[in-house]
Amino acid sequence: MTPRLTFVLVSYGGRDLVVRCLALLAEHTTVPYRVIVADSASPDGTGEWLEQNLTGATVLRMPENLGFGAGGNLAVRHADTELLCFLNADIEVTAGWLEPLLSFLDNRPEVAAVSPVLLNPDGSVQEAGSVIGGDGWCRAVGADDAALFTREVDYASAACLVVRRAAFLEAGGFSPDYEIAYFEDVDLALSLRARGWQTWVEPASRVVHLRHGSSSSERATELMRLNHATFQRRWPDELARRVPVVGLDEHPYRKFWLRDQLAPYRVLLIDDRVPQPDRGRGDGRTLAVVNAWRAADPRARVTFFAVSPDRAEQHAPALEARGIEVVWGVEDAARWSVERAGLYDVIVAFRPHNFVGYGEPIARAQPQAVRVYDAEALFHRRAEQQFGAATEVQERRAFAVQADVLRQQEVAAFAWADVAVCVSEEEAHWARRIAPAAQVRVACYPATVPRSVPGRAGRHGIVFFGGFDATPKTPNEFAVLALAGEVLPPLRERHPDLGLRVVGADPSPAVLDLDGMDGITVVGKVPDPQPVLSTALVHVVPMRYGAGVKIKFVDSMAAGLPFVTTPVGGEGLHLGWTARHLIGSSPAELVELCHRLLTDEPLWTDVQAALLDICRTEFSPAAFGAAMRDVLAACAVPPAVPV
Repeated sequence: MTPRLTFVLVSYGGRDLVVRCLALLAEHTTVPYRVIVADSASPDGTGEWLEQNLTGATVLRMPENLGFGAGGNLAVRHADTELLCFLNADIEVTAGWLEPLLSFLDNRPEVAAVSPVLLNPDGSVQEAGSVIGGDGWCRAVGADDAALFTREVDYASAACLVVRRAAFLEAGGFSPDYEIAYFEDVDLALSLRARGWQTWVEPASRVVHLRHGSSSSERATELMRLNHATFQRRWPDELARRVPVVGLDEHPYRKFWLRDQLAPYRVLLIDDRVPQPDRGRGDGRTLAVVNAWRAADPRARVTFFAVSPDRAEQHAPALEARGIEVVWGVEDAARWSVERAGLYDVIVAFRPHNFVGYGEPIARAQPQAVRVYDAEALFHRRAEQQFGAATEVQERRAFAVQADVLRQQEVAAFAWADVAVCVSEEEAHWARRIAPAAQVRVACYPATVPRSVPGRAGRHGIVFFGGFDATPKTPNEFAVLALAGEVLPPLRERHPDLGLRVVGADPSPAVLDLDGMDGITVVGKVPDPQPVLSTALVHVVPMRYGAGVKIKFVDSMAAGLPFVTTPVGGEGLHLGWTARHLIGSSPAELVELCHRLLTDEPLWTDVQAALLDICRTEFSPAAFGAAMRDVLAACAVPPAVPV
């Protein structure tokens, strides 16, 4: 196989380091490659030794110490591969280090250069890209600055940097204006950007940098000052747009501004927890909104602020790999925002309690930001429903207080918002009435209908689908207990072999106790609910309390699975004529509706076809994408590409 990559090393002494670097390269690099070593007149005979002993590599010897830039340019003139990897001899590559970098470049044709995260020998982060200050000095971004996530950077060190050879040549290579070391790679990044190219860091790749210098500290300081002056002279307009690096620790907001200044806009999304796709409840929709902001412009800075650290370490990496910064475990939200004062262009708060506890305090230090309240549901309505159904005085009083508090919070959230997002027109109507100054938009949830949806044949039993959070007295627990106690028994009298599968993350103790009773199987969490939904005959949820559009039913539609529920469960689903076959107010009505769907094959088939059509028109990814483009436009940040 013809190599697509050439490793370029410039040596000045350090023979043992070069040999070890190349040995680790051979051990941990699985694709074909070439190696070119340019020796810059090593005074200790390293060049002669490499020329005589190094096999499988090209060794070029310069007559005098011309430095890293000249050596790199010389080596590149002898390279003929698509990609180059500049590599210091004091870099130790590790298993699996190269594949993420190659994959990144293959998927991002606009990117010229990508770097791994550089680690110290103790495993701590040394550099994850760097920022360039207006004073011409640079500062590495390390683990103390932010979570590691895939992102565009001002520049990345050429200690280990994979570059497209065509882009390197287009930029003119390393500038000859510099002395033998320092600032050549900084200059290269700006030269690439001036020609429309980007430089990124990919944390999925990590290497160790020993930082073995070949100059004395005094000589290094002298070279750095000389090249710093050259850098300032070459890039005055670029530096004039930036704050200085000096004082970043005293003024941390400058550090984040420098880190994110390449982004066309910066959006902060605040919700309960890092979205957990396997959990159900509102996580699926939250993830869809996050995805829409991410897809709108790959260069935008999208930051997800999770109030709870619940399983954050497990689910954050998937977002970080897509260039989303994930923050969790912040105890003082107001102070956190002050450290990033003036950074965000848009702040999105999901749900009323997040608005009160985090959205509003964070927004105080971001007066320039467009404020967005994403309601997901009108939660006070659920408390009102629970108040109406409660029979004990103490319980009714508690629900009345909860409903009043939630209503005040939601009124305040909509009034606070410049842009408000609801999941249905019914809820949007209420929002427009209580917050006439807000721009109210509707964006529900996307569900993809598979190319092939199973018909009735091969399906069996009924299913309940919804998350529980392992806590008692949630709406889903009430629904399952009502299904098991009031709907399933009379239904099994007509269908003795009928089985019920209960699917959803973190079943509560009361739900777990149902397992094995009267044909009930508590499945619990599944990685993907579609295989279960596509094998059931009817999805049954006797919902007594709820708000917003119930995503579980949209997923049911996409699987071609008819569902039976209450008027609360059917809100906002655009059911049309199918509602009379799917919506019942009492257990007896739900039993009758289920029985008809289980026995009337033509009716089941007609309802399935209608639900699939509704899903394709009202809840498709295209419909959701159009709705989110409308939201972004209302925030004055139109997407660069279709969502």
